[in-house]
Amino acid sequence: MYPPPAPARTEELAPALQILFGHLEPEERDKRVGNALLLLQHGELNPAGVFVVRGEQGVAGTLVCLPLVGATALIWPPRCVADACTHDNEDRLVLRATEWLQSQGVKLAQALLAVEENDLGASLQRNGFRHVTHLRFCRHDLDLPLVWFNRPERLEYQSYEECDAQRFHETLERTYVETQDCPELNGVRNVGEVIIGHQSQGRYDAGRWFLALASGEPVGVLLLTEMPDTGDWDLAYTGVVPEARRQGFGTELVLKALVEARAADAMYLSLAVDGRNRPALDLYRRLGFEPYDRREVYLAVWR
Repeated sequence: MYPPPAPARTEELAPALQILFGHLEPEERDKRVGNALLLLQHGELNPAGVFVVRGEQGVAGTLVCLPLVGATALIWPPRCVADACTHDNEDRLVLRATEWLQSQGVKLAQALLAVEENDLGASLQRNGFRHVTHLRFCRHDLDLPLVWFNRPERLEYQSYEECDAQRFHETLERTYVETQDCPELNGVRNVGEVIIGHQSQGRYDAGRWFLALASGEPVGVLLLTEMPDTGDWDLAYTGVVPEARRQGFGTELVLKALVEARAADAMYLSLAVDGRNRPALDLYRRLGFEPYDRREVYLAVWR
């Protein structure tokens, strides 16, 4: 019988990460371990979120979880060495981690697994997580037709720094009504938590968040973020309020994002979209976005 899971000691961090990423090819494993150690060194990954099961030979199993700003968290499913690879050890690691995350004020946690890692989600599903969908990651090379720069526009835009914040927040919340993009998240967090969560991603600039208005009335929002590691831009969120849908405003908002990113000399504009959201997928494909990755989404919600 193994002792209960506990946070890793300093000398156990590297061995734990080696086990966590042990299923990967050596080059990719070493890259991920190195990146995680850098995050720990810089304080971006809390060592209290690295849980281990100890055996006679040292670390026998591990799980890593990362609380994020805005009451969310990421979790990497448990991995154990061969002798300790039991449902009991995996389940105890998941339960210990989720108890800790909830104590940190986390309201929802998710694991994003590559297709070839999908079997790792079994331990999560046994302990309160659901496999809800997959995310498709797409990007645009910003080679835009000249006609897009001279297109007639029906929308006017106010940046987040110049518009009424309450009006922006209310419009953002209304875009979630009957959304096809991860509807499981609706109502889990308050709008303040959603806003601060978006602000913590990439290099936040209030001048790149837009409230879209038609005839003076808010119809949607657009959130753009620069990714500091690559210099690319990310379309973090765009949404249209229910009464303004199916009028082409979604297309105009995405075109606005493409033009803004191109004007800032970004190399790519990237985004992630729920694989169930067929209208959005069709829109992005029509405007020239190309898929480049996919992740399976395992979600736990604690209201």
